[in-house]
Amino acid sequence: MTHRILTVALTLLVSVGALTATEPPRLISAADTAAYALGIANGVGFAQSLSQMPGDPINKELLLAGFTAAFLEQPTVMTNEEAQAFLSTYFQQLEARMAQETKEKNEAFLKSNGERPEVKTTQSGLQYEIIKEGKGPRPTVEDTVRVHYTGTLIDGTKFDSSVDRGEPAKFGLLQVIPGWTEGLCLLPEGSKAKLYIPARLAYGERGAGSLIPPNATLVFDIELLEVIKGQPIPLASPTTTQQPTKNKQSK
Repeated sequence: MTHRILTVALTLLVSVGALTATEPPRLISAADTAAYALGIANGVGFAQSLSQMPGDPINKELLLAGFTAAFLEQPTVMTNEEAQAFLSTYFQQLEARMAQETKEKNEAFLKSNGERPEVKTTQSGLQYEIIKEGKGPRPTVEDTVRVHYTGTLIDGTKFDSSVDRGEPAKFGLLQVIPGWTEGLCLLPEGSKAKLYIPARLAYGERGAGSLIPPNATLVFDIELLEVIKGQPIPLASPTTTQQPTKNKQSK
């Protein structure tokens, strides 16, 4: 994904040559103005893409040097094929390094979090904390539940929230990631709790979308509003982020 973003951004850089000029360009025609405006728009977008790239900061002078030489068909120190091969390897190694760093950081968080007396750890490694224990029935995997929730990473980055949408989510416990299935079955109806779901009970090494990286622990604040007994919702392909399904969603 990072490689694809950079490739697109480099393509857009065709229009930003005027940014290196020592004096303002002369905009004589509408076409000139359009070209310059396109350069500004793409230059801003390209700079934002670079600022969001993981890893070491990109040397902008070298980037521009390589781009200019290739665009003007001047001699380069590597061929396009060599450049593409290097970038492919570079970003694969970078993503692997970041995934390992995330794994180590999240494992350390779970170890420390599990030592808090209010946190319980199940045999699977799921951690949960009861904020308010309800008085109603506990759901089983065959039931449907109605819940409010907010999901974050361990650094507090929010990736999903029914609370923000202003509408509780309703789903069957066969639809969600293992950490949600196990965690919800521990809670009586009316409970408020916090789930700390290890990556292996969530999205593992693949992550989910752009907000949940590989090897990420997921933290959920949950309020179990209702248990609907005997009304399982069968497995289905997810369509939106409003239901925490196994394949695409954030639970």
